[in-house]
Amino acid sequence: MIQEALPASEASFFSCLKRCLRRKKGENLRETQNQMKALLSLLVGLFFSTMALGQPNNINHWMQYSGSFWVSPQWVIASNVQVRTYEPLHDMRVLFTGAEVQHNFKKAPVSVLMGFTHLSNRNYATPEEVTHSHENRLYQQIAVRGQLWKAGVTHRYQVEQRWLSQGYQTRFRYSFALRLPILKREEQQLYGILRNEVRVIVREEPFDSNRVFGGVGYTFSKHLSVEGMWMSQLHGGGNHQHFTMLILKHDFGRME
Repeated sequence: MIQEALPASEASFFSCLKRCLRRKKGENLRETQNQMKALLSLLVGLFFSTMALGQPNNINHWMQYSGSFWVSPQWVIASNVQVRTYEPLHDMRVLFTGAEVQHNFKKAPVSVLMGFTHLSNRNYATPEEVTHSHENRLYQQIAVRGQLWKAGVTHRYQVEQRWLSQGYQTRFRYSFALRLPILKREEQQLYGILRNEVRVIVREEPFDSNRVFGGVGYTFSKHLSVEGMWMSQLHGGGNHQHFTMLILKHDFGRME
């Protein structure tokens, strides 16, 4: 009864997922890989069909590319490009570019990171009038990883120094994330994502926003993965915004 109430794309996704989860022990590996590829295709299709519902300041869209280079087993250099749009694939809202350096501790599940980001913002003051603003941002981060049953857990603590068009601002961020394994075959893996993030600003009314994320990701190999998510954001003024998210992660491996 529940599946009958779902859109066709979502019903197909869950039907395919159930078939994979019922896989018998001796099932052919190629058939399992085909099912996982079908799941990925349905995920991307569901993402773009959801994007078609978008409206300015209600449902927005978030596409991101992250590339990482391992200088050594402990040091990583990464670059990020992110585009947020009011409409699917056009009508840009934010262009985000940045780079960061991360150090992973050898004897503890902890990493520290520092980075720089530039944001170009494009907002509608009225349906006809568009305003532009810019932000330069430095940030420092500590991430602590752990395990909760079979799920990977990450606590992330971040401090930002933000130079905005209207002045300087310090913001603190905390996120709690779960990575839930669903299917795995050698280097390929399908996993679920749940995350919550709180952001506060040093000012008279500190609450900035709370973000709740949910979705799935697929790892093609140790070098390439893709994630599709839905994010709902509650702002300090009580306004809600929603985002469809598509993130491509490319790990170039060890730099020679």
